[in-house]
Amino acid sequence: MSNPSLLKLVGEKSLPQAADPCLISYCPSMDLVALGTTDQQVLIYRLNGQRVYGAAQKTGKLRVESIKWKPNGQLLAIAWNDGSVRLVGAESTKIVHQFSTGENVSGITCMGWGSNITDKTSSSRKVATWEDVLKSDSFISKDTISLDLPRDLSMIDIERSLPKLSLLPAGGTSDDVFCSRSSLDALFRPFDPKDNRAVDVMVVGTKHGLVHLTIYDSFFIGSFSLPTTSEGISLNFVRHSSHPQSSTHSLLLENGDSRILYVAALDLRFISATSDYLSLLASRSTALQNLLRYIHQVQILMVNEWKSTQELPGRFIRNINETLQEKAKGDIVQGLYHSVATGHTFPAVKEWLVDELQERGLKRWEKAVFTGLENLRRLVHENMLPALERCSMILSRFSGIAKFQGTNDTVGFSSKDVGRIMDTVSCLHLVASKILIQVVDEIDLFSAFTAWMRYEIDRLSADSSVPKEDELEKESSLDHSKVLLYIQTCMTTSPLEVYLGESTPDEAKNPWGQSEKGVRMFELLDKQLHKQEQGIPYIKSLPRVELLCTHLTDQAKEVFGQIANAEKRNVIFGTPQEVGSGHDKSLLDFCMISKRPSVSQAYVAFVPTGAHDLIQVTRVTYSLERGLSTIKDTSSSLLKLTGGSIRDLKLQSTGHLLILWETNETHHLLTIPFDAPAGTVSSDKGTYSMEYVPYRPKDAAHSPVSFNNEEIEKRFSIHKFTDGGHFVPRSLEIRGLNQLDLNLRRIVVLSKDKHHYQVFAFTSMKSDAAGNTTSENEDVSMSNDS
Repeated sequence: MSNPSLLKLVGEKSLPQAADPCLISYCPSMDLVALGTTDQQVLIYRLNGQRVYGAAQKTGKLRVESIKWKPNGQLLAIAWNDGSVRLVGAESTKIVHQFSTGENVSGITCMGWGSNITDKTSSSRKVATWEDVLKSDSFISKDTISLDLPRDLSMIDIERSLPKLSLLPAGGTSDDVFCSRSSLDALFRPFDPKDNRAVDVMVVGTKHGLVHLTIYDSFFIGSFSLPTTSEGISLNFVRHSSHPQSSTHSLLLENGDSRILYVAALDLRFISATSDYLSLLASRSTALQNLLRYIHQVQILMVNEWKSTQELPGRFIRNINETLQEKAKGDIVQGLYHSVATGHTFPAVKEWLVDELQERGLKRWEKAVFTGLENLRRLVHENMLPALERCSMILSRFSGIAKFQGTNDTVGFSSKDVGRIMDTVSCLHLVASKILIQVVDEIDLFSAFTAWMRYEIDRLSADSSVPKEDELEKESSLDHSKVLLYIQTCMTTSPLEVYLGESTPDEAKNPWGQSEKGVRMFELLDKQLHKQEQGIPYIKSLPRVELLCTHLTDQAKEVFGQIANAEKRNVIFGTPQEVGSGHDKSLLDFCMISKRPSVSQAYVAFVPTGAHDLIQVTRVTYSLERGLSTIKDTSSSLLKLTGGSIRDLKLQSTGHLLILWETNETHHLLTIPFDAPAGTVSSDKGTYSMEYVPYRPKDAAHSPVSFNNEEIEKRFSIHKFTDGGHFVPRSLEIRGLNQLDLNLRRIVVLSKDKHHYQVFAFTSMKSDAAGNTTSENEDVSMSNDS
C-alpha cells in the first residue's frame, strides 16, 4: 500500500485497569479523555496522561453503563445501572447535579446529549436588537426592521452585575458542589444572551423501554414509552443522534430477539413550535432549581448554627436551675437579675459561678455562642439574602415571559403563579432580615453579658471583700442595662427560636392555605410578626424558615411541572422504520445530518454478523414541516472490502465514514464519504461516493460493491498509524465536533489489550461534498494546575 498519510500522535496513556471500548468519550471543547474501566471506575485524563478525575463505586452491584459529554464540553454525564445519572463539571470535577430515571430501574441502554438551535426569528422575520439601533446612523429609516422591546429586556444581562454567591462551609450537611469556587461558578453561570439560540437536550433510555428527557442539564421534561413496531413488538433504545439545525432527533432501536434495527423519529416540537423564550425559560428554570438547592443547604446550616448556640449554655443553665429549684430559690434568671440589680449574689449562684462555671466554663460558653452567632450572621448576610435576590431576579424574568408570550405560545404558567412564588420569596427575605437584625443585637447584648459574668466571677473569687481600683474601673465600663436585657430576653429562650425553632406536626400542616385564596402571604406574615413582638398569640408556623423554604420549593416544583407538561405535549414519536438486521453489536454507529430546514437524514452503519469485510449503510430521509417529521425515503448501500477485516467504524457528521481496517496484520484508517451527492464517483483518490438503492426489508439484500486492496488504495483516503511497537489498534472513538470549531478532529484508538490508548490529530482529511475542510489548528488544553 503506497504512501498512506500518517496520523499525528498527540497523546497516549497506559491504564492500570482495562478500559471498556463502549465507555470512551472525548471532550468537544478541551483535550480531555473520559473512559470507564472494567472495575467500574470513571476516569478523565489530559493529553499528557495526567488524571484530573476519578470515581469508583464502593458497592459491587453498581456498573457504569454510559458516559457522554455535554455538547459544549462543560459537563460529563455518567449513567449507572441503577438508573442514576451524575453530571460532573469538567473544570471543578465536582458532581454538580444528580437525578434518577425512575424507581427500580435495572439498567440504562443508551444516553445521548445534543444541542438544538431555537432561534425562530432567523427563519421568519428579521428582528433588530437595541444594539443594532444604537449602532445605526439613523433611528428613523424607511428600511427600519422590526424591534422587539420585551425580547431585548429579557436578554439584558443583569446577573453579571450581581456579586458572586459565597461558598458554604465544607463538611457536615453541605452539598460539596457549593463548597468550591470552581464548582459554584460552573453551577451558577450567568445567562449569556448569545446562548439564547440553543437548547441542550439529554435523552436517556432504560431497559424498561422508557425514554427520560431532560433539557438544560437538569430540567426534567418527562418519561415516555418507546414506540413499538406495527406488529406491536417492543424495542430497545441503543443509539441516539441529533443535529443542531433540526428539532427532530433520531433514535436507533433494536429488537433484541431477532437483532433487527429500526429508526424512529423523536419530534421535539417544543423547540420549533413553542415560545421564543424557550432557551431563557429552560436555562433560568435550571438556575432556579440550583438556587433552591443552595437555599435549602443554607437553611440547614442556619438551623445547625443556631442550635450550636443553645446546646452548651442550655446544659449550664439546666444544672443551676435544678440546684435552685431544690433550694426553692427560683431560677437562674431571677438569681442573675438580682445580682446585676443589687450587687448581692445568692450563695447557690455564687457557688455555681465560682466552683462550677469558672473562667474555663465561661470561655467555652462564650466561644459556642459567639462562633454560632457570627456564622449565622454570615450565612444570612452573605448566603441567604444574595440567593433570595437572585431568585427575585429570575422570577421577574418569568413574570415578563408570562406577560409577553405570543398568542400561539404556551409556557405552562401565568404571571399569577409567578406572583405567588415571589410572595413567598418576599416572606423569606423579611424573615432573613429580621434574623440578621436579631443576631446583630444578640451579639451586642451577649458581649455585655459575658463582660459582666467575667467581672462577677473575678469579684466573687477574690479573697478581699473590699473592691480593688481595677475592679471598680471594670465595673464602670459595664453596660448593666444590656446585661439585664440579655438575661431577660435571650439567656434561656432565644428570640431566634421564632424563626429557627423546630415545628410541630400540627404547625407544619399547610399553614399557607390562605395564599391559595388570593391572600398575600407577605402582608399576613408581617401582621403575625407584629403580634409576636407584642406578645399576642400568632400563627407560629408562618415565620419558620424551614417551612418557608419547603413551601417555596413546593411552589417552584408546581410551576416546573406545568412548564414540563406544556413541553411534554409537544414530544412526538414517529413509527419505527426497519433499517437492517443481523448486526454485530460492537460494530455499529449512528449519525444525523441536516440538509436544509425541511430535510434531514439519519444514517446507520453496521457490519453484519459473521461478515467482517462487509459494511451496510442505511439512510433514512425525513421531510420536516412545522416540527413534525415524515419518512420520505429509506435506502441502503453495501460495501465489501476484500482482503481484510473491519475492526471498528464511526460515522462523522461531516459526511465521512471512518473504518479501522486490518489487512496482513497491519492497521489503517479508511475515510469514505457516505453523504456526497449522487454521481460524484470518479477515479480520483478520496472521491468515491456510496451508491444507495431503496431498502426493502422483506427483499433479499442487493449485491455489495466490492473493492480489493488495489482498489481500496485507489479510491479511499488511507491513514497510517504511528508505529507503536506492541500497540495493536482495536476500537475507535472520535471527538464530538464542537460547533464553534467544526474543523477540529481527534481520534482515540484503544489497543487490543484495552490497557493502552493513543490520541491522534486527524488533520489530513479531504474536503467533503459540502466543502468542509480540516484544520491544522491545535486545541486549547485544559490548565495543568492540580
